Amino acid sequence: MFAAITAIGVQAFAEPPEGHPSELFKQYCAKCHGDDGKAQTAKGRSLKARNFTDAEFQSGESNADLIKSVTEGKDDMPPFGKKLTPEQIESLVKNDVRGFAPQK
Repeated sequence: MFAAITAIGVQAFAEPPEGHPSELFKQYCAKCHGDDGKAQTAKGRSLKARNFTDAEFQSGESNADLIKSVTEGKDDMPPFGKKLTPEQIESLVKNDVRGFAPQK
């Protein structure tokens, strides 16, 4: 019985939350970052897009830094500040990008 409960708990932590990534992420971000956040799409590899599942990336960027990057663009990433509202950008950062962080 304990093994079955443990297996279910491990699987629950191994899978992203339901609804992740959001449709907004899929529409605007997945072309480069992929649905899995690993940036292994052809476009993502060519542009050296960030891997959102990387723990070092997740710990090295504040939400404010990420919001600024999405809004204004950074390196090869275009700005999305005129396509998305501030609320949409904040949601992408706090729910989608952070949702790819490795589970501890």
